[in-house]
Amino acid sequence: MAGLKGKMKRVALILMALFISGCKDPFGFQPGDPTKPDPPPAPVLIRPTDGEFIPNYTYPQDVEFEWQQIKGANSYQYECYNDSALKPQSLVHSNPRITANKTSVRFSHYGIYYWRVRAASPNWNNYTPWSIPFKFLLPNPAD
Repeated sequence: MAGLKGKMKRVALILMALFISGCKDPFGFQPGDPTKPDPPPAPVLIRPTDGEFIPNYTYPQDVEFEWQQIKGANSYQYECYNDSALKPQSLVHSNPRITANKTSVRFSHYGIYYWRVRAASPNWNNYTPWSIPFKFLLPNPAD
């Protein structure tokens, strides 16, 4: 009985440590395995191009995003911000698991936006680095 109580205490401590550390799925893909190869370089963004003005004055509007396909990637993580600092409070769109090298996102407001992508694979020890962010502009319909 004492052995069972000891095991239960250890399990409780492990579960508490996982909860406190913010680990959502201890059995899921965890980047950073040193036994796996390093990931390839960051994806290269294709469209919208850096600094592109998208001349559609009606909202909401869909914007098509596309980037270079990374060999061996099984998913991509996309983020779009309304500030060049790319701070969490300026994140306006994100998708952590896109299986193709493109996506479409609906925007309901004009402005200047910054987007980036990185690739993931369970065969690498981490994600690729983030791509260099590209800026694009959705025009103000009042202008």
